Amino acid sequence: MFVKLTAALLSAALLSSPAFADPVETAEAAGKDASWLFIQTAQKVQFDGKTLTLSGVSPSVVMFTDRPARAAEAIPTDTFIKDWGIKGKNSFVADPPNAGLTSIVDGKLQTATVELKQPKLDGTTLTFQARVLEGTLPASAGRTSVFIDSIDISCETDPHKCVH
Repeated sequence: MFVKLTAALLSAALLSSPAFADPVETAEAAGKDASWLFIQTAQKVQFDGKTLTLSGVSPSVVMFTDRPARAAEAIPTDTFIKDWGIKGKNSFVADPPNAGLTSIVDGKLQTATVELKQPKLDGTTLTFQARVLEGTLPASAGRTSVFIDSIDISCETDPHKCVH
């Protein structure tokens, strides 16, 4: 099931932009038990206590596998957001991901851990409902990177392989 979901996600990326590598090859090379992690970048971030707003988001999300697989891919941000809601007990909807958010605040790097839900993309503005788990999110900051945790989708077929 994981290879099908990954291949579907990566196939959509290929069809969306000719600049991306062959998604089927990437998914197959990584293997069915690969655990994918994601990176989204933005020019600016704002947080009002509930809604995290990323402005000037990159048009692509970098995704890469955790060890032992060694694969990486870039997919369109809109494809990543559309596929956020893929059904399954280990989907981002069923089990919202943690994310590490790093921002430049007053010239210094600031890091926080958040739980992300309900993404919405409008042009180059991406919003999430967010809950701070550790650290402090700035009310407003410049360049930001969001490192989004993966869910081991192999749990769908073998619960003993689940790593959360």
